[in-house]
Amino acid sequence: MPALREAQRRFGAALSAAAGEDEVLPLLAGDDARNRILLSIYRATSIANATAALRLAYPVCRLITGDDYFDALARRYRDDRPSRDGDLNRYGEHFAAFLDDFEPVRELPYLPDVARLEWLVHRATMAADGRPAGGELFAGLVPEALADLRLKMTPGFALLASRWPVADIWLQHQADAGETFDIDLDRPQRAAVWRDGYRVRVCALDPATHALWLAVLDGMPFGEAWAAASASDFRFNLAAAVSQAIACGWLRAPDAQGEPT
Repeated sequence: MPALREAQRRFGAALSAAAGEDEVLPLLAGDDARNRILLSIYRATSIANATAALRLAYPVCRLITGDDYFDALARRYRDDRPSRDGDLNRYGEHFAAFLDDFEPVRELPYLPDVARLEWLVHRATMAADGRPAGGELFAGLVPEALADLRLKMTPGFALLASRWPVADIWLQHQADAGETFDIDLDRPQRAAVWRDGYRVRVCALDPATHALWLAVLDGMPFGEAWAAASASDFRFNLAAAVSQAIACGWLRAPDAQGEPT
């Protein structure tokens, strides 16, 4: 009798493809013909669950490709990257990388970056709660203290820089979008993702504002983040960027000890 790990490997192979059944059948009690039927049922359920998980995480990609094509992509992805986590909410993390290398989607060259944005949106839906900061976060700070300030972003906040207008594509495929598509595919775009209550939102950022919050995410003091933004665009409006962040709830409020909550 093979060790548990080997038995699990064989069973997993049988769930991935019918070709793996012959290896696992000797480990199963009962009639081989009946066990083949049961394995096919388990395999179909596994495929359906993986496909449903990808549909949930990548609804815009599904709208772009159409249901049948997306389901075919999901099956190929499952063959290439089988789930290694018991939580299907975390399945599909590498879908964008899979699309990068999948020749048939080259006619939709923006699709991998749309998938990257959708994964950030999916992660934001599961992000923990975090108390947003108000303007009091900066109140009373002398210039030196402001420069040394290390800000934290609320859980779920993320950034994506793309050569494609990914924010526009995502927004145009939402249920509340208008029917007229007006997207310039030749325009690179930087996107911000965040959770607003129970809803995840996406917006486009100018390069300097993106540089500011990217530096903050990287742990830079606020003064260095400001310098990075100004280097991107000498006309950068810091007040407008901070006002947007406070209004959208991107910045985490500190607790009584001064640590972000």
